[in-house]
Amino acid sequence: MKRLLIPTLFASLLCAGSASAQFYGEAACVLFEDVNFRGRSLEMGPDDSVNFRGGEFWNDRVSSVLVRRGCTLVAYENSGRRGRSIELNRRVRGFGDSGWNDRISSAECYCDQY
Repeated sequence: MKRLLIPTLFASLLCAGSASAQFYGEAACVLFEDVNFRGRSLEMGPDDSVNFRGGEFWNDRVSSVLVRRGCTLVAYENSGRRGRSIELNRRVRGFGDSGWNDRISSAECYCDQY
């Protein structure tokens, strides 16, 4: 009985750790200064949020975003997570005519299985 208990316990610990380590070492959401994921980038982990105020570099400068599978980026038009918002769960090479190019002033990133 003890021989089965130890391997089973070890296997369950390995499986439990793998779900929470899904995003370990890589960004869950990435904001880019230019279209096509170019220019300076700002990485966000799961459950991270950013708030850009007027005069800060990133305020109204985001032109493309990368969102990892299982994650969502909620971007806001104003600082403090206020104003119009857009929810993204995929990568966006460029915002084009959507009205969101160079409009993001705050954002939050969250993931389902982190």
